[in-house]
Amino acid sequence: MKIFNSIIIVLSIALMSCGGWTDARKQKVLDKCQDDTFDCDCFLTTTVTTFQDPDDYTRTMENESVNQDAVDAYWDNIYESCLKD
Repeated sequence: MKIFNSIIIVLSIALMSCGGWTDARKQKVLDKCQDDTFDCDCFLTTTVTTFQDPDDYTRTMENESVNQDAVDAYWDNIYESCLKD
């Protein structure tokens, strides 16, 4: 039983480390940042903080009409926090 539990723990840790905000996913967000309008470091940080799971970010932004409240709150936060002077 201890071996089985150990295998489950190792597999769980391995699977959790595979997802999340990879450098490539962060770069996709930075590519969407209009650097003449926004502080792009802030833009990325706000995005990662708002959407801890990058798949949530993708699902929300791809279905804006269904997730309008979440999209509006996200952009309000971007404009309040990251807009350049």
